[in-house]
Amino acid sequence: MSVTRLPSVDPAARPSVVIASAGRLDLLWRAVEALEPERKRTGAQLVIARSAPLAQEALVRERLGDATIVWSPPGAGIPRLRGMGLAAATGDPVAITEDHLVAGDGWLEHLFKHARDGVDIVGGGMQNRVGSNAVAWAAYLSDYGFYSYARPATSVLVPLLTMANMAYRRRDVPRIAEWCSAGAWENVVHDRLAAEGRTLTFAPEARIIHDHSYRFAEFLKNRYEHGWDYARARLTENPKALRLPLIAMTPVLPLILLFRIAKAASGEDRGAFLRALPLTVAFLYAWAAGEAFGYLRGPIQPGEELGRVIDAS
Repeated sequence: MSVTRLPSVDPAARPSVVIASAGRLDLLWRAVEALEPERKRTGAQLVIARSAPLAQEALVRERLGDATIVWSPPGAGIPRLRGMGLAAATGDPVAITEDHLVAGDGWLEHLFKHARDGVDIVGGGMQNRVGSNAVAWAAYLSDYGFYSYARPATSVLVPLLTMANMAYRRRDVPRIAEWCSAGAWENVVHDRLAAEGRTLTFAPEARIIHDHSYRFAEFLKNRYEHGWDYARARLTENPKALRLPLIAMTPVLPLILLFRIAKAASGEDRGAFLRALPLTVAFLYAWAAGEAFGYLRGPIQPGEELGRVIDAS
């Protein structure tokens, strides 16, 4: 697989697509290959924000010669990788995803249509690979279930959107890059932009496929760490938040989350949802435990890295 070299054009006259990457190289190659037909049609700039040993850099640059590559040593968190990639993107609009995900047919076109129609922030629908095992389904549901393409339509002004499947208009990209580089997750970014009057929409037809396998213990640890990060980022955004009520809520949090996930994602495959239910609950309790201890630990300190990833190589 190689990346198509596109004709030279004004960078601002074409869109961009960013892939945040810290996983195995075969996952990155797969993600890029899935994007190639659409990238060729749209002329989109490809940006790879990669955290991995420097020994890999020459191989990635050689294989993805037409891509813009930004590199970090191992250990960069997902928010920082997103920030690096968005900062390097020159197009309008800018789409963003991650290396363990696969773009569905027409993904960029669906996202960019909404952006061309004047929507500031467009989030697509997530879908799990058909035939995935119970652990993969539980991982998907606990991580991306809120954003399922099967989610019923609502009229809320700030819909839940994941930066694993997003497009932003150029005017907001520099600030989003700055916030992500400082450790902000998408909930913080989108709340800030919504408070400024930016429009957000959910586009379920713009699908990203979750096609990845995990070991149970590995993902359990991942959920704990993300719950820890979420709580500390929340305190950083709102230092005056009362910690004790937040901690007191964590024992019932998994049940609340499970209800919301069921409402959003059970329509994808009810049989798979039910088979994965015990594992999904375990992952949600791991998140809740991490969130409780994150509140105890307090706000993020300067120099700390959030958004640690698994499968880094």
